Amino acid sequence: MSSLSSTTQDITIQHPERWTLILRVGYSAVKFIMYCDDVENSLISRELPLNIDGGDYLKALENCIYDNPVLIQDFKTVAVSVASSHFVILPDELSDYDTMLDTLDYMYAEDDGEREQSELEGNDASVAFTMPRGVLAFLQRTFNMPKIVHHLVPLVRYSTIKSEKSSMAKMFVHICDGEVDMCVMRKGKLVMVNTFTCRNTDEMLFFILNAWQNLSLDVHNDELQLSGDKAVRDELMPQLRKYISFVMPIIFPASAMKIGQDAIKAPFDLILLSQCVL
Repeated sequence: MSSLSSTTQDITIQHPERWTLILRVGYSAVKFIMYCDDVENSLISRELPLNIDGGDYLKALENCIYDNPVLIQDFKTVAVSVASSHFVILPDELSDYDTMLDTLDYMYAEDDGEREQSELEGNDASVAFTMPRGVLAFLQRTFNMPKIVHHLVPLVRYSTIKSEKSSMAKMFVHICDGEVDMCVMRKGKLVMVNTFTCRNTDEMLFFILNAWQNLSLDVHNDELQLSGDKAVRDELMPQLRKYISFVMPIIFPASAMKIGQDAIKAPFDLILLSQCVL
């Protein structure tokens, strides 16, 4: 049943109450995976473009979801990752609702969007972020009790799990659609997490090496792991290895192969959400 394409007309789900749906609501597209733990090789992965010609993001998102009714069935579990470049990492002592609102209002005064917050489990911190007005209410009324998180949450959670018993510092980088998501852990503790928009691999190389240097990571002993667009990774890795000794692909979660042979082709952040967050 596993398949990869940009349409959903061929998808028929029997007993959706046994299935999990995970979506990434992005700036220009909605990506999703769906799978059933009880059905071998059940993974389905698709990317649906948003038509924002009129400039109304909420309307484009509504049209995208309603034009694909397979997405609004009564699934067992629904999780939504929201892409947002307006975010702040808050320690737990500053993560109460009022402080969260005040911080976002100060950082992004011209952003009149909705405010939301996701816990960064295992790090005594959370990520507060904005999304276009009306999106949160739409997601909550359209899907069955969805878990809504910032798009960096899956990478942070994976990085935390993979670093908790390590004595070395590790940088985890996920590359997708010109975006570089970066998470740095030292002795199992979160040091930095951020997203950078890049026009080409030269800019990606700059941001990665600049963060490496500014955070005083060791080029001989610390580790850099990459995931995401394969063509970009293949171009970046030999350049990074000129400066950093240990550069390697992120280890794909073996548990994800149980949901489909094409799991390795599906959006990696959604796979991480399914394996590390839910």
